[in-house]
Amino acid sequence: MARTLQYRWKVLLEAAMITVGVPGMDVCFSFVGNRDPYHEDTEEPGPVLSFLQERSPARTYLFCTGPDYFERAKTVEHIARENGIKTDFRFINLDLESVIDYVEIYSKLKDSVDIVLSHIGGQPVTLSVLLDPGTPQMQTCWFLLAKSGYIEASLLQGIPARFAGGAYKVREVKLDSPSLPVVKLDDEEAPLSERVWFTARNAPKIVGESPCFEDALGRARQAAKYDISVLILGETGSGKEVIARIIHDLSNRKEQPFLPINCASITASLAESELFGCKKGAFTGADRDRLGQFRAAEGGTVLLDEIGDLPMEIQPKLLRVLENGTMLPVGYDSEVRVDVRILAATNRKLSELVEDGTFRRDLYERLNQMTILIPSLSERKEDIPLLVREFTDQWNRAYHEEKGLSEETIAYFLRYPWPGNVRELQNAVTMMCAVGRSEKIGPELMPPALLEYFHGKKREGDFTISIPEDGMNIKALLNQIEKRYYEEALELSGGNREQAAGLLGISGAAFRKALRERFDIV
Repeated sequence: MARTLQYRWKVLLEAAMITVGVPGMDVCFSFVGNRDPYHEDTEEPGPVLSFLQERSPARTYLFCTGPDYFERAKTVEHIARENGIKTDFRFINLDLESVIDYVEIYSKLKDSVDIVLSHIGGQPVTLSVLLDPGTPQMQTCWFLLAKSGYIEASLLQGIPARFAGGAYKVREVKLDSPSLPVVKLDDEEAPLSERVWFTARNAPKIVGESPCFEDALGRARQAAKYDISVLILGETGSGKEVIARIIHDLSNRKEQPFLPINCASITASLAESELFGCKKGAFTGADRDRLGQFRAAEGGTVLLDEIGDLPMEIQPKLLRVLENGTMLPVGYDSEVRVDVRILAATNRKLSELVEDGTFRRDLYERLNQMTILIPSLSERKEDIPLLVREFTDQWNRAYHEEKGLSEETIAYFLRYPWPGNVRELQNAVTMMCAVGRSEKIGPELMPPALLEYFHGKKREGDFTISIPEDGMNIKALLNQIEKRYYEEALELSGGNREQAAGLLGISGAAFRKALRERFDIV
């Protein structure tokens, strides 16, 4: 191993007090993927459970790439314990904006590994990594960390039974093979200074200097000091989830999971099992035990977005969680305790829903221990140039370009009302960067909604067409438009991909393939 790599590993060992090369505690790292805990089609155990049934490390760290995978990870733990698999589970919250961005994955994964290694200390460790779950980019980043010597770990590959003579097998990737390239790493930073959940240093960047937005930030920082319920009010796309994340990240629950749940996307028939869990066979379609979102977020924070759309029959059960910290999963005979902090967000006036009788007054009062009002983008227009700069910087970092919007474009932006708020602004900047070829993109490439606003409505079937002098990327424009239709179909179907595919007149397989391969939506 190169001297720089030996030094790097020496620093890690000294910080974490680990003796490598000496038999000790067997530790395994693994992502949690879409096939965990079970394959949806075959109901066979997924990669992590298959591995744990074959080998049972003393401790298993499961990396969760966003809230959707919290419940998957906790369910893996639940099933493993029921089946007598003795491993000590730990969980790493690794939120990723893109599961195919090598730079983001590598930097956040390395950051999380540093945190974990610095907390293992005091005993010898034998480290391994299960490569199977996750995207090819995630698997590549594990390979880079191990091959470079940043971590001294065995890379393991699970071979499904159908490819291994009828029995699942585990194969080790031989990193010392002369056929593999040499990877060198010159990084002498020491890791940071035992938790169950670990969170990487990847909090959202806050952009805005307007007085009304600063006031909302101040209230969020104040709310973070106390373990109380908070009601976050604001228009769609104004940043309610960002404010909720700030509250969580500054609270004493910051090392535990943060789980946003969109109440509008949960069907009334499945809301109870989705939130509180269920026992296998409790109702038609309950083909296995489910923990539910609340138990998946144990110890952390749950954001109930669009709380005004929560079905009426679920509201008293949520009130019981808030008041007593207990809930009754579907099919259970007794209640179970759950420790979560609940934040709620909505773009609707809950007080009017209370008067209409569609929202319980006692639940409203219990949620509203503190209120934070998020200003719309039209109320903080002085922040628009700052936000545009941030979004273009994000684009340029991701694609190694030097694009920006012209002053004329910014002038148009300042006059537009932005009904979709910050989210609409970000989508507009992304679309213009994708379509434009020049370093300064003009207003002729603004999204159709803005062009229509400034140039007047056209007759049905007409389009505003304006091609810049330096040309444009028509394929990127059509791709962005198609992506918006896919996202809208998902929203209308409540996240049901088969129904969303039907809305667009395509097969479920084609819809899922496009999400995964073309639009980076998993």
